Amino acid sequence: MNHTGIPSDPLRKPLALLHTSDLHIGSDTYPEKAIQAFNAVLDAAHETPVDAVLIAGDLFDAFRVPWNDVDYVIRSLAALACPVVILPGNHDTILTSPASSFPFRGLPANIHLLQAPNGEMVTLPSLGLSVWGKPVYNHEPSFRPLGGLPPRPSSGWYVAIAHGLVVNDNANLQRSSPIDTQELALADCDYIALGHVHRFENVTQVHPPAFYSGSPSDPEKPTVARVYLHPEKGVAVEAIHLPNHASGNNRTR
Repeated sequence: MNHTGIPSDPLRKPLALLHTSDLHIGSDTYPEKAIQAFNAVLDAAHETPVDAVLIAGDLFDAFRVPWNDVDYVIRSLAALACPVVILPGNHDTILTSPASSFPFRGLPANIHLLQAPNGEMVTLPSLGLSVWGKPVYNHEPSFRPLGGLPPRPSSGWYVAIAHGLVVNDNANLQRSSPIDTQELALADCDYIALGHVHRFENVTQVHPPAFYSGSPSDPEKPTVARVYLHPEKGVAVEAIHLPNHASGNNRTR
């Protein structure tokens, strides 16, 4: 699915991104399946190399995730030959709680964890890519995942990453972490990588393209999204269907 209408910028170069969310590693109900789904995401990143990986929330499931799982996830992401940007979702309390023992500092150089409560931008100069996202510290109606999206940087690609529920009427704005369709339509960026909904879904409002990647841990249709940014052809997004909780080439933690 192609989306054009991006502003001209001679510094842009073609990029391929892997967009995923809602793995829920450490789940009480499917702990092994979540790890297997994570391995399938790693396989997808290796099989067709990408320039960056975006994780749009709920990488982990809760505050008390087994430490060997956390260590395995971080080591595996560090081994990828590309930057990884992680946005904490409403389940990622291990990433957002002040009482967490998660090592916020000293992360591997290729892993970028968005932590600023009002939103944070990561700029990857080698890719000509800027990524902005606001982590979910309070999953409630007053929290707006796209609220305060900064203006487009002066050059390069600009991607927003958000974890919340897209709604199209005032009544549903009372849902926790709502994203109004008008916010999608007015966002001045090239792509919006969404998490929270566990199915691949196109929620674009004319421009920019906005997609839920789906959940790799979904028992029926596990997916990730592959996003192609091209300075002439625009933005193309496709669902990559993963094996149902594949073992990831028998990786071990």
